[in-house]
Order: sequence, then C-alpha cells, then structure tokens
Amino acid sequence: MADGDEVAMEVEAVPLVGPMAPISELKEQYAENEGFLPKVASLEARFSGLRRTRPDGNCCLASQVLWTACVPVLSDNCSGLTTSCFYRAYLFGIFEQLAGSKERHAALTARAKGCLEFCVGAGYEQVAIEDFHEEFLSSLDALGTEGSSASSAEAVLEENDGYFVCWARVLTSAYLKRHEEDYKSFLSSHGSIQQLCAQEVDPMNTEADHLQIAALSSHLGVPVCVVYLDRSEGDTAAEHHFEASSAAGPLAAFQPVYLLYRPGHYDLIYPK
Repeated sequence: MADGDEVAMEVEAVPLVGPMAPISELKEQYAENEGFLPKVASLEARFSGLRRTRPDGNCCLASQVLWTACVPVLSDNCSGLTTSCFYRAYLFGIFEQLAGSKERHAALTARAKGCLEFCVGAGYEQVAIEDFHEEFLSSLDALGTEGSSASSAEAVLEENDGYFVCWARVLTSAYLKRHEEDYKSFLSSHGSIQQLCAQEVDPMNTEADHLQIAALSSHLGVPVCVVYLDRSEGDTAAEHHFEASSAAGPLAAFQPVYLLYRPGHYDLIYPK
C-alpha cells in the first residue's frame, strides 16, 4: 500500500470531532516544550475544555472526489490531503448551538435559504452547487427536531462532512467576491479577490486564514473567536474576535464559536 493511502486510512480512523477533553491534556502534550506551558496555563484558567477535530482538516478522499465531481473546474487543485479543519470546526460549533433553540434554528435556516441565490450571483453555476445547499438545509431541518442535542450535531457531521466543507468554501468564496471592496485592501500576496479565491478558498487543499474566517462568519452571521496557542510573545494566548457584520436581529442569539488555533490546525475550545 502506498504511503499516502496508509496516511489517509490512519487519519480517517480519527473522529471528525472528538469528545470533550480537559485543557490539562495540552499540558501533557507540551510537557517537553516549556515555552508553551504558560499559555496553556492561561487557557486552563479561561476555558473548560476542548474538542479536537480530525487533523487532516477534512473527510479526506471522499470530500475531494465529491468536490471534483460537482465542481470539475477546480479539480486540478484537489490533490493530496485536504486542510479544511476550520470549516468543519466552525460549522460544528454552530450546529451545537442549534440544539434546543428554536430561535437560533429559525434564524440560521432563514439565512441559509437565501445562500444558493447569493452564490449564483457570485458566479457559481447553480447545477454545480445546489446539492451542497440542499444537504445543508436538510441537515438544519434534522437539527431542528424535538430532542436534538450535541450528539445530533455529531450525527449530521458524520453523514455529510464532505458536503458541509465544500458548501462552506463556496459560501466563503462567494462572500469575498460579492464584497470585494471590503476585503481587497487586506490582500498581501494576491493580486485580486478572484485570485485569492481561486488559489486559497476554492481548492480543497488550502487552509483558512483571516479573510476566509471573516467572510464566512459574516455570511452566516455567527461570530468567531480564534485563540492562538503559538510561539508569540507573552504568557497569555492571544484572541482574535471576528464579529459577524450581519449578526443582528435573531442571529444575535448565537454565541461566538471559539476555536483554538495551532499552526495549521483548528480545534473547538469552550469558555467557562
């Protein structure tokens, strides 16, 4: 068996989103890297636990094949392990908040119903993306049923992870393109928003950075707070709040989704 296939099998054996774990696990993980320990201690004081996401960031080959089949113009960029853990973690953090909240569910469903037309207006062919949209709405319906819980969020993620990641990328790309004036001044290594989306958003083997996070949170109306566990100066893990510009009215009922970022990877982390 090729090395790549072995890696893919090992990765897919890991849960898409793991069970709640204590922050103290990070102390064990970084026990031999003392430079991180003060920041880990600061996390333990502020957060109650974390849920790890699959380290490939995506449902690997299954999502890659799905994306290539539905949006073939992008297939040349879909090779190797994908890196979409931000998109998965963010959506799961939203799904968790839908359990038992009719207000949040109604607000997100209303927003989601208009997303297909919005994305078509950004240049996507409806036939290429409507399946993603339909699966997303169907999953929201499942999460709105009586008695839904965090385990319900786990179930829909397990069933439709590939669709969710592809759809989140479409939403992000469409929002950036339709709000180009708001974002183009933040470009550093790309000549245009179109180029950014073609190289850093649409391909399944690309990570999410600040512009992608800001765009998707604004599109869905649910804020994000990224907590950085890295080698930057100071003993406290820095936080970057991405306030959703459209988080008003019923969408204001959502709490921020907190994500723990370590270079190349996002996990979910939960405030006390």
